[in-house]
Amino acid sequence: MRRILKSDFIWQFVGGFALGAVALVTLHPVEGAHAAMRTEVAATR
Repeated sequence: MRRILKSDFIWQFVGGFALGAVALVTLHPVEGAHAAMRTEVAATR
């Protein structure tokens, strides 16, 4: 178990997973908000 935790591959995988999760959380609401605004504008015209 100790050998796995000290492995560079595991830490790179965890780091990449964390970066992907942060990017998903930060970018997803922005895309959803813009889509909702476009729908509202189109509905009012």
